Amino acid sequence: MRRAALIALAAGALAAPAAHAQATPHVTVGIAEEDPGFFDDARFHATGIRNARLLVPWDVVKMGGWPLQVADLWLERARRDGVEPLISFGHSMSKKRQRRLPSVREYAAQVRAFRARYPWVREFSTWNEANLGSKQPTGRHPRRTAVFYRALKKQCRGCTVVAVELLVTSNWRMWRWIRAFRKRAGPGRLIFGLHNYPDVTRLRSRGTRRFLRLVQNADVWITETGGIVRHRRFKYDEDRAARSVRYVFNLVSRLPRVQRLYLYHWRYGGNATWDSGLISQDGTERKPYYALLYGLSLDRFRPLPVPIADPLAEPLPPPAVPPPAEPPPAEPPPEPPAGGG
Repeated sequence: MRRAALIALAAGALAAPAAHAQATPHVTVGIAEEDPGFFDDARFHATGIRNARLLVPWDVVKMGGWPLQVADLWLERARRDGVEPLISFGHSMSKKRQRRLPSVREYAAQVRAFRARYPWVREFSTWNEANLGSKQPTGRHPRRTAVFYRALKKQCRGCTVVAVELLVTSNWRMWRWIRAFRKRAGPGRLIFGLHNYPDVTRLRSRGTRRFLRLVQNADVWITETGGIVRHRRFKYDEDRAARSVRYVFNLVSRLPRVQRLYLYHWRYGGNATWDSGLISQDGTERKPYYALLYGLSLDRFRPLPVPIADPLAEPLPPPAVPPPAEPPPAEPPPEPPAGGG
């Protein structure tokens, strides 16, 4: 009897790690970056990361100009390099339309135009930081944003669509926004994209964990986070940024519902109000870059190998038979010996 109990305990101990591994699936790590230049950085490709996020204005095709040129180049290079893009729509870059909320018909028309221009893109997000009323026209309109989500799903059947991206705050207005959005979004399991800078910058988790506790029956991606090197209220500090990047990997490793993690951003481009670049403007690696490499070394975040392409449907033609070699030229006959006199 005692021996049977010991065997049962040993079996339970062996089963526990397997159950834990099953409860914590692999997390896909990506880079959020608007500058297409990072596709030409060998250090990015050396990480093995195959996912990237691009933020574009909701009316980027209609607006044209440099935002559309950047999107063209960014997506061309992503396709060239086999990187899966996640397109996140946000406010217009036009000064006249930046704070204007589009109608559902306008939003759907611009999604349709974007899909016609880039039909191979299959991952989208309805709106970036939609609950942020100080910057986004959606901040006071959760129900309209939910109808945008339904329009996007209708325009791209079979695509993966993040229902909405939220800046995680402790403000009660965020929870009221989420309730109104979910009520209008309709049935089905939603994907929420979180931006949890307020947590990871202060090395805490309460906002992220509270969201996971209160928002059930939904998948969760962290579509933008990272280590702030410099911001309005934060002086330049690579050590702080590196601690934040390491912390977010350690945090997500304990959150089995999080399926993706995008770090913003690859290289600092000179923005005077925001800097969370892993690479400095002059191209040297910063401490957060090495924190990223640490995170990618963990089992749950290690990039998966690129699948080998399927074999060709038809065999390759046989090699051409080389032509027969020409015979060597005949040697000339020997000259007759010279006669004696």
